[in-house]
Amino acid sequence: MQNLKSSNAKRRKLLYYLYYTPLVYFFPSVIFRLRLKNILNDSFQKEHIQSRVKYYFKKTSNFRVSNKSKKLSELFWNQFFKNKQNSHFIDFYMLLRFFNKKNKVDFIYSTKDNIDSSIAKKHPPYPTFVKSRPIGSNNQNSILLKLNQIKLFHFIKDPEKFENKKNQAVWRGDIRNNPHREYFVKNFYKIPLFDIGQTSPKQDVEWRKSFMSIKDQLNFKFIFCLEGKCISTNLHWAMSSNSVCVMPKPKYESWFMEGKLKDGVHYIKVKDDFSDAKKKIEFYNNNNDKCLEIIDNANKFVEQFKNCKQERLIQLLILKQYFQFTGQNE
Repeated sequence: MQNLKSSNAKRRKLLYYLYYTPLVYFFPSVIFRLRLKNILNDSFQKEHIQSRVKYYFKKTSNFRVSNKSKKLSELFWNQFFKNKQNSHFIDFYMLLRFFNKKNKVDFIYSTKDNIDSSIAKKHPPYPTFVKSRPIGSNNQNSILLKLNQIKLFHFIKDPEKFENKKNQAVWRGDIRNNPHREYFVKNFYKIPLFDIGQTSPKQDVEWRKSFMSIKDQLNFKFIFCLEGKCISTNLHWAMSSNSVCVMPKPKYESWFMEGKLKDGVHYIKVKDDFSDAKKKIEFYNNNNDKCLEIIDNANKFVEQFKNCKQERLIQLLILKQYFQFTGQNE
């Protein structure tokens, strides 16, 4: 089953690169720029679109790009020689091609050096396009875009009804990228209500458990969604399922707007030390109606990210506003 999941992920990535690589390297940018006006005039619910633009791009007045900013061709060659964060670059590059190629931007991955995802834990000194950022009022220099979407924005159709699932909570993953993950697994793996364990790195320890596919995890009523280097990468598919997400209050957010998620509405919140997790899950195990309500709200929240045209429009509006605020031509 592990090989099946790996092959499915590889297939998605292969199709992603087969589709976008020719557009990046060979398709004339002028075609994109000619299409921009029509795309920006697409008719969607304006109030919803504008609210999301404001959420991702908090700046409300003019500012200057930094002396480290780069134009399209510079980003291209940096990426070509660096060969890291490929999907982040492609997602961003495909948006920039709708605008003047001489425009400059500050992008978190614009250096030749490898930038780890933990960079999201810092506030950039000037407005910068990022994949994720700390949640709070201090993050206005972090401008969110839908980056690395091939990995993160993976939604599913869950064939299993909630009431037919196991009365347990599940988690599998790498415990190296966040001390909270390590603490959680090492201290709670013996609880019968939890089917949790470390899959990476592979070590001969008591809390190591075998890989479990998404399909198999969907047999559980509750799914722990734990932040790694920054965001929780299983949150997207878990919230599109018929299981309930269980997690501490998110500290980082991405295009998925984790900062808008509410306890008891979209997920079950537990303490950062997980000391109340068992009690919370026992309570919700005896209150299926509350679980079904949370699942319904979570599924509705996910729906807003499934319209590809609307997603592109919001990102292009963010870039349009960025170039206006920095005094650059569109």
